[in-house]
Amino acid sequence: MKNLTLLLLSLVLFTSVCIAQSNKVVLCESYDKTTGEASGINKNWDVDSKTGSYVYIIYSQATNIKDKLMLYVDKKSTSGSYTAFDTQDFTFDPKVDKKKWAMFDYKFTESGDYRISVMGSGDEPLASTYTNIGYMKENPSDKDKSTDNEDGDEYDTYYYENSTITFGDEVDNDANVKGEATEFKLINGKRDIMLKLEQADDLKCKEVEVSVYYGDKYDEEVSRETYSVESMTWNWLKFKISVKKVGKYVVDIYNDKDVFINSGYFEVIK
Repeated sequence: MKNLTLLLLSLVLFTSVCIAQSNKVVLCESYDKTTGEASGINKNWDVDSKTGSYVYIIYSQATNIKDKLMLYVDKKSTSGSYTAFDTQDFTFDPKVDKKKWAMFDYKFTESGDYRISVMGSGDEPLASTYTNIGYMKENPSDKDKSTDNEDGDEYDTYYYENSTITFGDEVDNDANVKGEATEFKLINGKRDIMLKLEQADDLKCKEVEVSVYYGDKYDEEVSRETYSVESMTWNWLKFKISVKKVGKYVVDIYNDKDVFINSGYFEVIK
């Protein structure tokens, strides 16, 4: 019995180590919006000394993420130890987003050495990595350049973190959704579904790109459409999505600066 207990304990420890080793967090220039695969991974980054710069942080693991995630950012002090610098909630919702990865578009504003950790429900990080942030040299020709936003501000994923996506049969001109659902039946071999994107603050973009993916792994692109936003002061939009297959779908929405706004999931049944 003693040997069996030791064997089971060793198996549990081995499994825990394997799971921990499969967890990974990286900083990158871009990523695949369907699979979360990162590209342009780097340990050293140069940011604008005046406004700061955004870097994608991608966390991935071997199985679907079950917990709410938090981002812990620690900065190295002059004594050589890492101290708490910033804490942020991922917009990832494990009850809705059935994925093995999550993205955070983080803005670095100070140079230095940082430790980046992703936390779940436990006391230990799911994964950690280190990065160095430096200041880029200013290009004199860039001094007079302004942003495309009307008020001169830049908007990132944080700005859209409280946005919501709702599916239904209709969306009227007052933003009311009729037949709200996340599960729909095909009618004569097809189905038109209305999507409403909304948040309390203005969307602050001129266009949005709406991509629809199909399948258990959401690896088949169904459609990709760009819609104009007639007014940057609007805080809601509606779109029609047409599907013809039974199965799972995800809708990813980005603004005209390729900044992630939100994702929504629905399923079509017989």
